[in-house]
Amino acid sequence: MKSRARHIKLSLGMVALVALAACEQAQEAVDDAARVTAKATIEKVLTVHLPVGVPAKLVTPYSDCLIDSASAKELFKLSRASVTGVDADTIAVVTDLLQRPASTTCIAKASVGQLAA
Repeated sequence: MKSRARHIKLSLGMVALVALAACEQAQEAVDDAARVTAKATIEKVLTVHLPVGVPAKLVTPYSDCLIDSASAKELFKLSRASVTGVDADTIAVVTDLLQRPASTTCIAKASVGQLAA
């Protein structure tokens, strides 16, 4: 009987492990989708809504830097804006991301690389 109980516990543990792995894959897919739509929103803000436009060849490097600096909550807000539209809050999030030290460092490196090419 102990062997059967141990077998059941082991089976339940395996099922839980598989379910956890599936959840992680699903979360990863959601995160990837949010990053793609957030990136589109950032690029729209960079090219349309900021007083100083970003040169076309720098939009993607800049948006990559901002995506890397964004928190999950910010990514969600930016992703949602790709559906609901860009508003003042969206522009504020992008502006805040632009001012972060990690973003400015990344943007400086990306700019030098793109402008030298």
